[in-house]
Order: sequence, then C-alpha cells, then structure tokens
Amino acid sequence: MDVYKEQNVVRAQTGNDRFAKIAVLVIGLIVAFGLFFLTSSFGVGGLGLILAGGALFLAYYMTTSFDNEYEYLLTNGEMDFDKIIAQRSRKRLITVNLNTAKEFGEFTADTELDESASYVYADDNTNENVWYLRVDHKELGDTYILFTPDEEMREVMMKFFPRQLQAELKRQG
Repeated sequence: MDVYKEQNVVRAQTGNDRFAKIAVLVIGLIVAFGLFFLTSSFGVGGLGLILAGGALFLAYYMTTSFDNEYEYLLTNGEMDFDKIIAQRSRKRLITVNLNTAKEFGEFTADTELDESASYVYADDNTNENVWYLRVDHKELGDTYILFTPDEEMREVMMKFFPRQLQAELKRQG
C-alpha cells in the first residue's frame, strides 16, 4: 500500500519582513514618481508612464516575495521539503529518505544540535511546535531539518524511521 501525506505551513511574518515590505513599496513609489516627472520634463511622458508602471510592478513583485509557505510531502518513506514563494514559484529545499534518520524530536531552547552539520529551515517562524529531523543526506552529509509537522505527519513519518530510532522514540514516550 502506498503512503502519501502532504502538509502546508505558512511562514509567519516578522517585524523585519513588514518593515522591508513597507520600505520596498515606499522606494518603488518614489522611483515611479521620479521617473514619471523626469521623463515628463523631457517631453516623453508616455515613456515615463511605462517606466513608472514597471517600477510599481517591480515593487509589488518584491513585496509579495516575502509571503512564503512550506510544503512537506511524504511518499513511501521519501520526504520532500519545498518552499513556495508568493504562491507563484516553488523551490525544492531538500529530499530525504526517512530510513536515513538518526534523530527526531521537538526543538526547544535546551536542544543541542551539532554545529558542524548542515541546516535546512522549513518551519513556520513562530518558534512553537518546531521539530528537528537529523538525517544522513547524500549531498549535504549530516543534516538537520527544522520544520513544523502536525501530529498526523509525525505519526506517518515514524513508520519509515529505522527500527532503532523507532524503539528509542517509543522509550522516550
């Protein structure tokens, strides 16, 4: 029987994200008005209108690029972590086989992770219900993935972990 589970997690906006969005919009407006008035003074107002429209579109495009979400896709023991940017583009962050998992647990302030390992961040940015998955990745080597799986996703993932890790997690409760 094939196993398929999908979960989408919207990344929460930070104060820095909101500030950057406002800054980009303000700069876009200034550039648009500047281009329009500059070209109008040379008698080519039509070109200025086109350039101003382009500057406003670019500002809009850049501000929506801060709207991200992550998709976790589990298919028969292989898990994909994708970043979806403004619902217009998708970037594969990492693909892992869960049978290479070394550790799995809830990430807290007391959690000690190996500093020399690679890290992939795919959590919702709220610092709540963040879990880590440590795997041996074929390209990145020892890798920690920080993400925000729901309870159902965690239960399905557990079925594909190596037996030793499954037993260790059951002992921990």
